[in-house]
Amino acid sequence: MSVATSAAGAAADGRGEVFVGRRRESDQLAACAAKVRDGEAWLAVVEGEAGIGKTALVRQVTAPLADFTVLWATGDPSETDLPGGVLGQLTRRVDRDVLADFPLLAPVSAVGVSPYAIGGQLLLLLGALQESRGPVAIVVDDVHWADPLSLQVLGFVLRRLWADRVLTVLLARSDAERTAETLDRLVRSLDRAMRVEVGGLDAADVESMVRRLLDAPAAPGLVRRLHDYTKGHPLYLRTVLAEVPAHTLRDEAAERWPVPRTLRVGIRTLLDRLPPDSVALLEAMAVLDARLPLTTVARVAALPDPARALGPALAAGLAQWWPTESQSPVAMPHALQRDAVYEAIDPVHRRTLHAAAAEVAGTAAAWAHRVAAATSADPGLAAELERSARAEAVIGRNALAATRLLWASSLSDERADRERRLMTACAQSLLTLQPVAAAKLRTQVEECAPGTLRACVLGVMDLLDGRFAAAEERLTEAWHQALADPDASWVALLAGTFLTVITIRHCRGAETVDIAGKTLAIGDLDPATSDFTRAVLATGRMWDQGPRAALLDVAHLPAEAAEAADHQLSTLATRGVMHLFLGRLPAARADLATVAHRDQQGAGSKLSHLSLSLLAITEYLAGDWNAGESATDRALAIAAIQDHVLGDAATWFAAVCVEAGRGQWDAAQGHVDALTRITEALGSPPAETVYAGLARAVLAQARADHAAVLRSLEPLTERVAHRDGPRIRPRFKPFWLWQQSLLVEALTGTGQLAAAAGALDDFRQGYDGTGYLGVVLARLSGQLAEAQGRPRDALAIYARAVAETADEGGATAPLFRAMLEHSYGRLLVATNSGSRREAARWFKSAHDRFGALRATPFLERCDADLAAIGLTAPARTGSRVLALTERELSVAYLIAGGRTNQEAAAELYVSQKTVEYHLSNIYPKLGIASRRQLGDALRAQRPEPRRPAD
Repeated sequence: MSVATSAAGAAADGRGEVFVGRRRESDQLAACAAKVRDGEAWLAVVEGEAGIGKTALVRQVTAPLADFTVLWATGDPSETDLPGGVLGQLTRRVDRDVLADFPLLAPVSAVGVSPYAIGGQLLLLLGALQESRGPVAIVVDDVHWADPLSLQVLGFVLRRLWADRVLTVLLARSDAERTAETLDRLVRSLDRAMRVEVGGLDAADVESMVRRLLDAPAAPGLVRRLHDYTKGHPLYLRTVLAEVPAHTLRDEAAERWPVPRTLRVGIRTLLDRLPPDSVALLEAMAVLDARLPLTTVARVAALPDPARALGPALAAGLAQWWPTESQSPVAMPHALQRDAVYEAIDPVHRRTLHAAAAEVAGTAAAWAHRVAAATSADPGLAAELERSARAEAVIGRNALAATRLLWASSLSDERADRERRLMTACAQSLLTLQPVAAAKLRTQVEECAPGTLRACVLGVMDLLDGRFAAAEERLTEAWHQALADPDASWVALLAGTFLTVITIRHCRGAETVDIAGKTLAIGDLDPATSDFTRAVLATGRMWDQGPRAALLDVAHLPAEAAEAADHQLSTLATRGVMHLFLGRLPAARADLATVAHRDQQGAGSKLSHLSLSLLAITEYLAGDWNAGESATDRALAIAAIQDHVLGDAATWFAAVCVEAGRGQWDAAQGHVDALTRITEALGSPPAETVYAGLARAVLAQARADHAAVLRSLEPLTERVAHRDGPRIRPRFKPFWLWQQSLLVEALTGTGQLAAAAGALDDFRQGYDGTGYLGVVLARLSGQLAEAQGRPRDALAIYARAVAETADEGGATAPLFRAMLEHSYGRLLVATNSGSRREAARWFKSAHDRFGALRATPFLERCDADLAAIGLTAPARTGSRVLALTERELSVAYLIAGGRTNQEAAAELYVSQKTVEYHLSNIYPKLGIASRRQLGDALRAQRPEPRRPAD
């Protein structure tokens, strides 16, 4: 255990640390480091009460790690609102030339960039450090004070360290509520994570501490009393030992020495015994609360000879000094000591010290000192703070803007100013979508005078808390009032934006179009906000009139996705979604992949997470299931670091698609269950309801359970009147054609042929003749004709479809093309139409397509049909490819496509080390020796399905 030495203690090393005991905890951390050297990434969460010795323990363990690059950062309560503050500390220890290759890690780049884009570059940096220097250790002390952005980035990175030699150590107070849930969730999500509990020293360690500090044995009775009173708390113990004269401690009479009941009482007792100049120096250090040059601290303390004052403070263990560093910085060893000294300062003198500190501190810290120095309401300072907050808000530092507005509110002398600044602070906090800070101010907001801003802020709080009815009532009131007030345009924008979240989630597309249109008419919006609002408008029209009509709302975009500007990514993503819903897979892929790629480079699209999930679904339909799986994996990692579940439904649905198609029943069912829980928790809004119903239906389709498909679609469908009799139709526009196709298949499979015919007619009317859905229409038409006893019509439909459809450009979904060919081959055999050889060729083509997708349940049904007619199933190709894991497949196809290791790592959000590790496993599995052979090996073991000869 580490403590600062006293006059009676051992020699100081700059930090003045003495370490005793902690064998169990040290061994745990050392074992983690050994596993990291062997190629496993590990997380250790070190927990204990304040001052218990967590930092000293980790310093003791990391000190001998000479082969590690150690990146160390410390959370600071004054910087919790500074985006990327902890990340900046970590990267500050990296050579600038190395860091230059990762621009998103620069502090000025953090604002407005998604946490996972920054995390992607941190992963690449960790890979570069491993390549050049060996293992890496990331240490974050006082992680409970880390800023939210840094916490999200670290959470994302830790979930993507697959094959890296990286040790991450997070130190947290055991009573820190702020991060407890985040850390619990993180530890549970990782296979290689451990918790290290740090408690008080035992009696033997207390005796060792006393002996080390006194350089002589201690009386047994004194050791017992010290342990009983301090509970082995090292900082408390050190304070007691510094307080008691050394000659007294060596005497048996010390057993009667009155031990202070609290640590803070002990620290104040130490202060009372120090010279006045030393106390003045410590008071200035407590006010500054930072590691600063001794001369700077002396200016605040108004001391002519700070070196003389420093000596007694060091001897008392209340100061640290780094004399060999430039400008000889000093600091207080521990926050508990700082707090005790700070609380002991006379209030008037404290304000004087803060005023002096404001003159020497940096710009950001100076604001806090100026506020602390204020003696009463200060309208001038409040106005300055408000202007500063606006400037921070413009560049996206909403949390920092909120803090300064709260300060401004507290210094306001007029009620109107005080309440306006308070509610604006809440609005800025709510824009971070992390409503915990704002929620604590709800009572104060409710006590404000009624008005537009109050209704807006309370409405957003209700929305983020899941009280949708109350939220809509308040936001509607605020929106209408703000529209009529030219000075409240920003409130109208805020209220309108969050109001559309409610209308979209409740399938009220026409209202969404109206609100978004009027919000756009406000004008004076920045390009990105304007584009996002246009995307909301287009989404509303899509819910109301369908994707084809909504395409007109994004007609301003260039035809080529690559030509879209970064501020147009919201509408580009929305256009990609419309193409997906219409079955135009190449166009959907181009738009969605562009958004994902730009976001990876730091563009900061507001719809990036949803875009990545829908890109995964597009890849599934287009037949690149490995790419779909890879995109889903990244989307799930992103979902894991978010503090809300809004938008996660598409991610879970994307995961189900490939898992069901490959017969991974347990994994698919697990994601279906998770999606069902999310939907129910949110009150079954339409968007989540669609994804949940589709997920269950896709899983049932893979099992060939038509009745289960129908049950899955029940929440999504309704009976509507029609001139030919009632029809069953999907209620919601998104994925309408996909829902309808599943409905036709299930009705046909369960023998409800009249209903199936009506549903098929609706499908035909809704299909515009483009995209992969032509294959689906042909298969459904043929299956219904078969069920109706019209085999010749079915044969004609199948024959025409297989002759007309093509696979060029991914326009035809291989799964559905294979299902069509399978149906055709089976009917040829059943009707004795054509030659047996012709039927076998179509079976072979379907079999190859299923095999290329690794669509096990579909492949097994194809094998069964072949066996039923006395034919042997073709030998399954790609047996070596089948030996590759999902992650290995993702790496293999990217490298085969010409990416470098770093490019592949960037696209997958992993490190170069992970790519190298997977390649080292891929080569022997495929029987090759280098990346030059990779493309040929994959093509050789994955032959394209061949069309039968005429």
